[in-house]
Amino acid sequence: MAEDKTPVVAEAEKQEKILNALQAVLDPEIGLSVIDLDLIREVNFTPEEAEIKMVLTTPFCPYGPMLINQIQSASETAAEMPVKVTVLPDRWEPPPWLR
Repeated sequence: MAEDKTPVVAEAEKQEKILNALQAVLDPEIGLSVIDLDLIREVNFTPEEAEIKMVLTTPFCPYGPMLINQIQSASETAAEMPVKVTVLPDRWEPPPWLR
């Protein structure tokens, strides 16, 4: 039946699976998920791969490479497709409930 889904529905389901999986990826210094910290900015899809656009809490975050690897791994498992993680140069602002 999966073949009957429209591409938009399939993408929405994959995006939801990715975002749910990323709840388990924690920033080791802050102890909150990359979702709760609002580090994930976009999830885009092409037929071949997904791309996650994110920011880091600081430009020189010592855990950045580890977080990127964990995000990529969790996302690829959830979406069952290759995932590219792009770190945006944007400045991270803590969500209002963290200030």
